[in-house]
Amino acid sequence: MDLDINYGTLAIALSVAFLVIIILRKGLKIIKQSQVVVIERLGRYHSTLESGINIIWPILDVPRKINWFNDTGLSTGSAEFGIKYSKVDRIDLRETVFDFPKQSVITKDNVNVEINALLYFQIMDPVRAVYEIEDLPIAIEKLTQTTLRNIIGELELDQTLSSRDTINSKLQSILDDATNKWGVKVNRVELQDIQPPHEIQEAMNKQMMAERERRAIVLE
Repeated sequence: MDLDINYGTLAIALSVAFLVIIILRKGLKIIKQSQVVVIERLGRYHSTLESGINIIWPILDVPRKINWFNDTGLSTGSAEFGIKYSKVDRIDLRETVFDFPKQSVITKDNVNVEINALLYFQIMDPVRAVYEIEDLPIAIEKLTQTTLRNIIGELELDQTLSSRDTINSKLQSILDDATNKWGVKVNRVELQDIQPPHEIQEAMNKQMMAERERRAIVLE
């Protein structure tokens, strides 16, 4: 009889120990430097886990996942830009570089040019980045796309080619103001390349060569 009781007590103790191990494993969260995790308890925002060791209640506390940029693996993304995203529960607070592939925009004088840009931004408030906008990366992508088209649409081709710093500053100011509600800070925007149509490039090259020949004749 005592032997049966001992076996029963041992089984209960092992079950309790196993349950404690599972709770500790799922409830113990180690967050890396420059990362945070937004925790929801029963569907509502509860807390933000900072870097280091954190303890949550399994089942009750669930990390909120968001869409974020991803270069590898299976993901969803923009069909227009070909940018890939994936669901993550760790929000990176470091500065992020968003490399936009080339997109076509039309200048004020109806010239179709291709522009690719770099966007440097940083999440300053992870709670607002999660709850103030449904899909942060796609929102930034579309906002940058439409803003760039609006800015270039106000400039002629010659102004577009000679005013990169002005375009960068104006684009950065507009984006930073618009994304402030989402807890995002746009630090810098860089236009990498501006390519007019091939025939326009040939005409510009001929014009440049003619101007050089004229100057050479005058000098001679």
